[in-house]
Amino acid sequence: MQVDNSKKIDLIGRVLLTDVIAATDKFDCLNKFVQVRGVHVLVEWLQKAHKGKTGDGNSPKESDKAIEELLLALLRALDKLHVNLHALQTCNVGKSANHLRSHKNLEIQKKN
Repeated sequence: MQVDNSKKIDLIGRVLLTDVIAATDKFDCLNKFVQVRGVHVLVEWLQKAHKGKTGDGNSPKESDKAIEELLLALLRALDKLHVNLHALQTCNVGKSANHLRSHKNLEIQKKN
């Protein structure tokens, strides 16, 4: 399956997508998302959001509230996915989430 990376998903689109993942109860759908390396995309978004860069072409300093909303949505989605040890190690999701333990938002800190 070839992915077209020429069109980037904006901040709102990322929140919507991650909220859909978090709301999905179908194990086979979630498992397929993991198999197609969707976790890697979520971790990349997590890392960029934590640094305040969403990659959607908007101003470098997004509103803190929007970034926090994305971080919470990403953490909910990642929590929902059943990821094996190899996937965890290759995409560094643990390290990325661990950096959020010192985030100024207490809800984000508690999600870790």
